[in-house]
Amino acid sequence: METGEPVCITFEIEGSTEEELREAVAFQKAVSFNGTAPEGEVVLKGRKEFPEKSGFLFCELVQKARMGERFRISGQSCSPGDYILRLSEKSPAEYYLRSGRYRNTQAAEKAALSLPRLKRKFYSIVIEPLSLNKNSFDVLILFLKPARAMRIVQANAYSVGKRTLIDTMGAASICGDCTVLALENGMGLSFGCKGSRKHSGYKDFEVPLGIAFEKIDEIEEGLSKLPETEK
Repeated sequence: METGEPVCITFEIEGSTEEELREAVAFQKAVSFNGTAPEGEVVLKGRKEFPEKSGFLFCELVQKARMGERFRISGQSCSPGDYILRLSEKSPAEYYLRSGRYRNTQAAEKAALSLPRLKRKFYSIVIEPLSLNKNSFDVLILFLKPARAMRIVQANAYSVGKRTLIDTMGAASICGDCTVLALENGMGLSFGCKGSRKHSGYKDFEVPLGIAFEKIDEIEEGLSKLPETEK
């Protein structure tokens, strides 16, 4: 049995209504909105100020949300993650080279150029467990045992027999492979990365996988029709 819950990622645009913003408000602790601004947030005449940048990495926030916490942020604390989410235009090539993950400057620069990058503009990011979501999100991230991940891949192929292409290089797993690539391609399957496995602590046997909201019904239909795996 998988630990925790699936995690919903929502990229809010600045036109969100006050009620939508109120529902999304949450930080490191559960705080009910009662007219008093939670820590890190200022409310002036019913209008919400820009949410804070989190001191956690994106992958850490996802893991915390998996265990029941909810966040609304304007940024996070991983430099490659900032580049992928277009919070920064600074390439992580130098960081990658210093970390020893690539043979030379050319390899590090090529790796940085190959990173997926978010194509949409957003005002804030809501990261929350599925149980707290109002059935509206952009990406659902799951942490699965390989056999369960296989079922998702089979469900993705159920309707038209299309193969699932795995596009990963062991870097920027949660923010890149499972969020940005899932938005672009409908689904993003990864084997994790050094940063997310080190800092967020999901298990060695867990495979992270992201599914775009528009793909959920198709996957659910496929799962309901597939024969069970024989043992």
